Amino acid sequence: MEDEIIRIAKKMDKMVQKKNAAGALDLLKELKNIPMTLELLQSTRIGMSVNAIRKQSTDEEVTSLAKSLIKSWKKLLDGPSTDKDSDEKKKESAISSQNSPEAKEERKWLVMNLKRCVKT
Repeated sequence: MEDEIIRIAKKMDKMVQKKNAAGALDLLKELKNIPMTLELLQSTRIGMSVNAIRKQSTDEEVTSLAKSLIKSWKKLLDGPSTDKDSDEKKKESAISSQNSPEAKEERKWLVMNLKRCVKT
């Protein structure tokens, strides 16, 4: 799954470089069907590619879908709203790694960039 997201990100980055977003809608639709996690967002940096396409595209459907994806990914930062028991288990197993300075810095960076994407 991560490889697929990276493949899409690379294609989008090339589109931005060439200033030709033809095919971006298909890539965004592919992304919409991929179950995204916070870890995938961080490791692939797909949000940066989607935002770059969103900014460059003049196609309303592309910009709208890109915004929608970014907003849905932003919700991942607030955490899933699953049942209480599984939330507690996740917290217990991940508490040390989440509190590391690197993890805090990464979350801060991700929040800043996603907020910037949603505003523009």
